[in-house]
Amino acid sequence: MNKRLIASILAATCISSFVGCSQKASNSSSSSSAESSSSSAETTTASSSEEEARDLGGMEIVIGDWWSSDEEAAPQNAKDEATQEYRKMIQEKYNFKIKQVAITDWGGMQELFTTSVMAGDPKASVFILAPNWIAQPIANNLVYDLATIKSLDFSQSKWNKMVTQLTTKGKSIYGMAAGKPEPRLGVFWNKRLFKEAGLDENLPYDLQKSGDWTWSKFEEICQKLTRDTNNDGKMDTYAMASFSIELFSGAVFSNNAEFIGKGDDGKYFNATKNPACLEGLQWAVSLIQKGYEMPTPQDANWDWFISAFHDAKTAMIVSEEYRVGTWKDMKDDFGFVLFPKGPKASDYRTYFSDNVAVIPSCFDAETADKIAFAYNLYTNPTPGYEDDDSWKDSYYSAFRDERAVDETLALMYKDGVGTVNYLSMIPNIGLGDIAWDVYALASTPAEKIEAISGTWQAAIDEANK
Repeated sequence: MNKRLIASILAATCISSFVGCSQKASNSSSSSSAESSSSSAETTTASSSEEEARDLGGMEIVIGDWWSSDEEAAPQNAKDEATQEYRKMIQEKYNFKIKQVAITDWGGMQELFTTSVMAGDPKASVFILAPNWIAQPIANNLVYDLATIKSLDFSQSKWNKMVTQLTTKGKSIYGMAAGKPEPRLGVFWNKRLFKEAGLDENLPYDLQKSGDWTWSKFEEICQKLTRDTNNDGKMDTYAMASFSIELFSGAVFSNNAEFIGKGDDGKYFNATKNPACLEGLQWAVSLIQKGYEMPTPQDANWDWFISAFHDAKTAMIVSEEYRVGTWKDMKDDFGFVLFPKGPKASDYRTYFSDNVAVIPSCFDAETADKIAFAYNLYTNPTPGYEDDDSWKDSYYSAFRDERAVDETLALMYKDGVGTVNYLSMIPNIGLGDIAWDVYALASTPAEKIEAISGTWQAAIDEANK
């Protein structure tokens, strides 16, 4: 079974459509039936009746992203065939056409969204935007309030709750995604280097499973993995090498802290002043100071840490799960666990950060509802393949062992482990404001937090408007 193709299909269900703001869609024959129902039973009956009768008038809907091919992939297995048959059925039944296609490249998506929507001629009915691209369009009223569209019910289990939570402001909801959040930050390790250092190759898995995968255990392991194997006074293997932003993110979130918080009043606030956040940053810096983190090679590219782990110069790397594809041709076997938990956390912690589907605000209410109606159908699980564990299939082939999927990725979805990273909702600031100087030991975490506090507060205040 081609599990990667299944992953692509499941990812495709998180996206949507194409039609100009000036296009007029045909009238729905029973649009008021659900609104006139007074009881929940009557509402359900009316909604079902409307769905049965609805005709979208042949409207063409394009899901705009930056990676999809114009051509539909040939089915590789029974699920692929069932998915294509389901999507063919809904298009015929409700008289519309829908496809997912790249409308620009990654670098051009933000500008294309903004310019085309402002001109009243959006290049997609539903755009897929990276999470750190959506704050400004929302602030500029370029994104439709999905909470006002009756064809969308975000209480359904299929919706990615993290995206809904991220894009909720007051009673308004501006973004959506279907399916489970994408797995994010953890620790990859080289099993051969663990064995050569006298450690069990599956030790991180066992510690994670027992609940003992902590900062202190991680540091003990780092000490054993940082080795001068030929006694020449120089380290031949380092415990780790990591992207500074990912290292510091792991240290902060794993300590039950965050960079930007959101209060019960819906307002954002600077959470770096929380002692747990500062503790996480200081602990990460201590790993660098103790020599466990491989020094940045002279004249190295910014992503030098990727090849350092791939080529077995380091035993571990703090990284997001998507980099597993980079280790595809890696000679040594590797494992993957969550970031170890800090002293302020009672359980493991990670954050989610998924692409967001948005509808341009320039559509009239009728057109927006029709787009949402079609998108809602398109993102439904394939009939017959609603198994709760089916999401695992797309990951098994990417890893060298099943424990990465059955234990680590599954653990990310445990209640209380995954959280929302609100930093992406504040335009004009980023973790690099802290990370660059602190990782280089040019500034302490406390000094840097104080230095950027004014800039961050101004950006937060603007976002809260």
